[in-house]
Parts: sequence; structure tokens; C-alpha cells
Amino acid sequence: MKRWSGRGGKWLACALGACVLALGTGEAAGRELRLDVDPFYAESVLKGAFDGHPVYFFIGPSPLMEKAVVAFIESAEKTLDVCVFDLDMPEFADALLAAHSRGVKVRVLLHAPNAEKAYPILEQLKAMKAEGILTLVHNKSGLMHNKFMVADGETVWTGSYNLTRNGSRFNDNHVIVLDSAQLAYNYEREFQEILEGRHGRRLAYPTPYPRVTIGTVEVQNLFTPEDDVRAAMVGVIDGAKTELAIMAYSFTDGSMVEAIGRAVKRGVRVIIVLDTDMSSHPTAKTRELRATGASVRLSPGVLLHHKVIVADREKVVLGSANFSQAAFEKNDENVLIIRSAAFGGAMIRETQRVWRAEPYSVTKWRTRLPVSAGAER
Repeated sequence: MKRWSGRGGKWLACALGACVLALGTGEAAGRELRLDVDPFYAESVLKGAFDGHPVYFFIGPSPLMEKAVVAFIESAEKTLDVCVFDLDMPEFADALLAAHSRGVKVRVLLHAPNAEKAYPILEQLKAMKAEGILTLVHNKSGLMHNKFMVADGETVWTGSYNLTRNGSRFNDNHVIVLDSAQLAYNYEREFQEILEGRHGRRLAYPTPYPRVTIGTVEVQNLFTPEDDVRAAMVGVIDGAKTELAIMAYSFTDGSMVEAIGRAVKRGVRVIIVLDTDMSSHPTAKTRELRATGASVRLSPGVLLHHKVIVADREKVVLGSANFSQAAFEKNDENVLIIRSAAFGGAMIRETQRVWRAEPYSVTKWRTRLPVSAGAER
């Protein structure tokens, strides 16, 4: 078992077998999110706490992503809000319908164009519509690009991960699960805003708690297009003193490139991993990023879907928003900026994994295969 510790929390990789995290309902034991962890994928889930407040951190591709979604849905006792860009896994749809059947108030928002192409779950989507728990979102100015869930008004699931087979098994992704009533209220408010069609800065509800403290860990919570996420990200880059590590699916924003250039000039070490296909998009800033002097690498062999910045190994930007004008100004997105050296170290470890990964056909997790007697070692 590996351990990480430091200011702002403690982290450890799950031991083999059942991985348990108390999700806290005010009682000492709290509810539990249980996962059976295949030893091969044990390092794709980290279990920890922000000063006693439980946290999960999932990284993919890994089959554990799928188990975690079902476990999170099954943990809901009273309410469950699901706001996702994409959904195509029958296991997830069945779990949502089962939660509704057992009396949980389930509400699902799904980006309408993707619902039309969710062929594996068309029957379940029809059932959700019939039960009144599914709303298809038509955002005329941009995408409804969120990937979050809220259970019982106290626990938030968010990150870069779409609830799809590709997202689970073939994409580099992240999810964080945080226990905070204030953070949950922010996300429930965003859910209601989208449900009511209140898109854009003029119609959006203000974020109730833009800054939240979980234990002693500071968390900034932003939503686009109503909050200035671009300025927040540029601020994190401008505040870096020694190191920046960035993972990006789409990087087309010029202001962020300029901020990275300033960081390099003041002596900050910058490493950037980009998705291979998106790095060659006509609007991509790949050439400009390399021109800043940053170390830039294209992710080999797999779709890199992270949207992450780590500054000085203690401040982490994550969420659904790509580093693009569309994400900042048109789409419905959510972002967290977490200040925790322990969590920063965990995300740096993921950046290093992605940076050094070799092309693969099944998995990137580095595990020694069994060696038969007499075979060369």
C-alpha cells in the first residue's frame, strides 16, 4: 500500500479487496461507498481525507470508474441529481432507475444531442422519461458539458469523466468525490439553473459559496459561462513560483498561452501533456505553447481527456472545462481549484503517469506479469 501525506490531507492507494470510504452524514461512521478493487487496477483509486473529511480520487482509464459510478448512485438515500454531457452505459442507467424505484428522488439532466446517439440505453432513457426523472438539455449557445452528480445534498462527484464506455476504458480521465454540504448546494443550484433553462451570465444564479473550506483545505468553485473561469486559471498560472504541470484535451485559449509564457520567463518549470488528435486541430495552440519554452508532449496512444493544472504541487485546477473560448464563454461547465499539497502530489503522480506512458491496447497501468518457471526475467 502506498501512502501520501502532507499539508491539507492524507492520501493512500486502496489495499487489495474492498475499498471503503465513509461519506459522512453527520455520524462518525457515515454511509459507505464500497468497491471491489481488482489488484491490477488498485492504483487507479486513491482514498483519503481533507483533515478528516473523506475524499475519493479516481483516475482512468480503469474499470473501477464504472464500479464507482454505480456505487455512488447506490449510496444515495434521499436525493440524487445527475448532470452529464454524455451517458451510454446500461449499468448506469439501470442503477438510476433502481434508485428511483427504491424511493430516491432522482433527477437527470443529459445533453440532448448525445441522448439521441445513446443507442445502448435508448430503452432505459424512454423509461426515465416516462417516470419523469429525465430532462434533455438543449443549450443553443454552447454545450451542456458538465459531468457531475450530487447525492443527498452533501456529496459531490465531478471531474473530466463522461459516463460512457469510452470514458471508462479508453480515456485518461479523473473524478473527485468530496463531502461538503456547501459545495453540494452550489452544484444543486447549478443543476436547477440548467433545469430552468437559465443559461448565460445574465440569467444565471450567483454561486452561493464560491469559496468553500473543507477542514483546512480551500476550494474555489466556478461555473461557466457566468463565472470568469479564464481569469481564475490565468491567476493560478501567474501565481506559480517553481512548477506548472498541465494536462489538456483541448488547448485553444490565447490568454492562457501568454500566462504560460510569462511563467517560463520568470523561471517556472512548465510541462504540458496534450491530446494527440486535438493538438493538431486548426485552432489548437500547440505551436504557440512550444514557442513559450515549455516542455510539451503529446499523449501517446490514448485519448487524453483531462483538464488539469497543478501549480507548485499544491494548487490543483480540475473539472469539465477545456482550455478554450467555447468552454469559458459558451458552455455550461464546472471547475474546482483545490489548495492541498497532498492532493497536488497525487495529481502530479497522474501527470507523470500520462507523461511517460507508452502506447497500449488494454491498459497503461504498470503491473508485472506472472513469469513461468524457467522463463527469462
